[in-house]
Amino acid sequence: MHVLIVTDLEGVGGVLNYPDWCTPAGLRNEAGCRFLTEEVNAAVAGFFAAGATEVTVDDGHGSGGSIRGELLDGRAALQRGSRVPPDQDPCDVLAFVGQHAKAGTPNAHLAHTQTPEAVDFRINGVSLGDFGQIAYINYNDRNIPTIFAAGDLALTKEAKELVPGIFTTAVKEGFNRPLDMSCPAGEVMARQSAAVHYPRAQVLASIRKEAGLALQKYLSDPGSFAMKPLPGPYRAEAEYRATSPRLIPLVGDLPPRRITTGLHDTVDGAFREFYYYEWRKPDPEHHTLL
Repeated sequence: MHVLIVTDLEGVGGVLNYPDWCTPAGLRNEAGCRFLTEEVNAAVAGFFAAGATEVTVDDGHGSGGSIRGELLDGRAALQRGSRVPPDQDPCDVLAFVGQHAKAGTPNAHLAHTQTPEAVDFRINGVSLGDFGQIAYINYNDRNIPTIFAAGDLALTKEAKELVPGIFTTAVKEGFNRPLDMSCPAGEVMARQSAAVHYPRAQVLASIRKEAGLALQKYLSDPGSFAMKPLPGPYRAEAEYRATSPRLIPLVGDLPPRRITTGLHDTVDGAFREFYYYEWRKPDPEHHTLL
């Protein structure tokens, strides 16, 4: 029984804002990485107690290196670099720790989808964030269910909407209005930083308990983690703000736009085409200027 834990940093309890906590040069980045590793360890302990024989931790935050290997539970393997597709390195179930809510979510903390430029991302009209994208790729294309998610309260609600049977732990609760296209990309994270953070001991105990219960439920009733139906063929679409000053040196000064893909037989195929065109110069076939 192999569990793959997908991690991020913005959805960790005690992580207060983006520049100080979520960037390698941030004053509090080391503390944020330690908090993430503690939450991962709680999930690892819960999964092994419930019958897991193998747990792999995907160090998934954008900057990389956020899992502190010297603090990680010694029973867990650590995966860094480009994510290896589960069909090449099989796992049985997915879990998420430190996950944030999708862009535009009310009362979320550090909500965004991939980057602050994204206003809303959809596949076949269903709005999805990072959680939903990864979960659907694995469920629809590879028959790998998601059984557990930890993050801010808004993320847990988002996860339950897509996976009604999922087990979750909320680590904090945001108090921020959803942001529309009028908010510049460079201000998105700063406007999403208000939150109350739940007691640390309570959070870690809940993650361990709920992760264990999730795996026990899967072992007794795998079908209970079915996702909200999303039949193919698949088309991805999203609205993007103008590029933030931080990214202009890397991708260029791109205008507000809608990006649309063709139809694909797999969810992963639609995502791959979308992210191929995400930072390319707009063309009439895939982009509509807003």
